[in-house]
Amino acid sequence: METNYTEQIQIYKTNKIAALYPTAKLIIVVLYIFCTLVIGTVRITSLSLPLLLIPEFGIVVFLLIVSEISKNGYNILKDIIKFAAIIFFVQVFLIPGGRLVFRIFFLTLYEEGIRSGISLAFTLLNIAGIFIWFFQTTETKEIIRALEDSGVHYKAAYIMLSTFQMIDVLSQNSKTILNAQRARGIETDGNLLLRIKAFIPVLLPLFLTAITGVEERVLALETKGFLVECPKTHLLNVKRSGHEAYAVMVAALCTIFILAGRVMLCFLS
Repeated sequence: METNYTEQIQIYKTNKIAALYPTAKLIIVVLYIFCTLVIGTVRITSLSLPLLLIPEFGIVVFLLIVSEISKNGYNILKDIIKFAAIIFFVQVFLIPGGRLVFRIFFLTLYEEGIRSGISLAFTLLNIAGIFIWFFQTTETKEIIRALEDSGVHYKAAYIMLSTFQMIDVLSQNSKTILNAQRARGIETDGNLLLRIKAFIPVLLPLFLTAITGVEERVLALETKGFLVECPKTHLLNVKRSGHEAYAVMVAALCTIFILAGRVMLCFLS
């Protein structure tokens, strides 16, 4: 059966978690970040380490798996894990302070370094991971449409949408220009210095293309009556899955439980 354009641009999701309304997922993200900051203050073992941040990261991994995100999301997570690992080892081996835990040859591990490494690395993993889940399960146009429904002015919503889209546009344009340079025999691959030299000539045509694109967008918006103060027609309709209340309730209860537990620890210590 043939469908019209309006039906083709709609977003259909079979996964119940990925299909949650964007504002509900944003509330979950905010609550998760708050819980991460609270859990990071809980220190256990004789070294006073924030080890509870480690199992908390398993929640992010679980969300990514059950939400059935794309392979690109896992690749981004792998890059974040590599970066967090670098931060961890730098903090562990370069920050002195506290009790000496381990020494072999020129490598020394101090209590403060281990504490700082675990805190920074797993705080980064938890916060970055929950944002990966949010953006991998929510398209940009869904976020903007939900913000408009929540009362954000359509001009502000369009600015946010165009900003997100401009990142992808510039990325695609830079790849196109680099491919054109390769076709002309210009070396663009190699060591870091060679890549920098090859990328500098890309900047001028890239900025010129971006400026030209802005002018075309302005003309297109004017012809569509974007600046006219009147009710706007939306072709994209973001529907609620019906499970938003349960998801937000679970997130809120977990937050209250963690906060209450932290307060109790303060009184017991």
